[in-house]
Amino acid sequence: MIDPSFSTTYAGLSIGYFSSLVTYVISVNITPGPNNIMVTASGMNYGYVKTVPHILGIAFGCLILFSLVALGLGNIFLAYPLLHTGLKIIGSLYLLWLAYKIFTSGGVDVEGETSKPTTFLQALTFQFVNPKAWVMSITAVSAFSLKGDALWLSLIVVVMTQFLLVFPCSSTWALLGSQIKKIMRSPKAAKMFNRVLGVLTASCIIFIVN
Repeated sequence: MIDPSFSTTYAGLSIGYFSSLVTYVISVNITPGPNNIMVTASGMNYGYVKTVPHILGIAFGCLILFSLVALGLGNIFLAYPLLHTGLKIIGSLYLLWLAYKIFTSGGVDVEGETSKPTTFLQALTFQFVNPKAWVMSITAVSAFSLKGDALWLSLIVVVMTQFLLVFPCSSTWALLGSQIKKIMRSPKAAKMFNRVLGVLTASCIIFIVN
């Protein structure tokens, strides 16, 4: 016989709940943003395999960030808007620096190339100054956390859904970059593409300040 409390706890975790959550997580992770533009540039300049640590850094950074928000850290930004403003400023400055690195990149990965792909730790750290990641996490936790006995289970589901889906979403962009690498055979074309990606990365500030 099924325990009534068990049924109550899992009642909110319906197919509709999961489909809505998955749709949201995919939509926010697959759309253009700082992370996806950077892994596209990395995929083109260094190839998919060398970009995997970058993607894993994004995944684990989001895992930690979403977990902290689920534990209540996001409420601090809601209670103290100045902290959110400070985060936007720091994130914007860091994003401009990353945009500069992409813009001035020498092109595809060749022997003697001095630049290196973003490391796991760098990508992980970036998530904490990436306002889009904060907005994603706060929105997901607010919208998909359930009340009552199902609260903690729903929070775990939200965090793990993000963690499991961000890798394939980011990989899509990295693979796109690696395919572009095959087309951009001349150093001049590769440099031009990097400049376009650098400008696009910088333009993400528009979404941060709004």
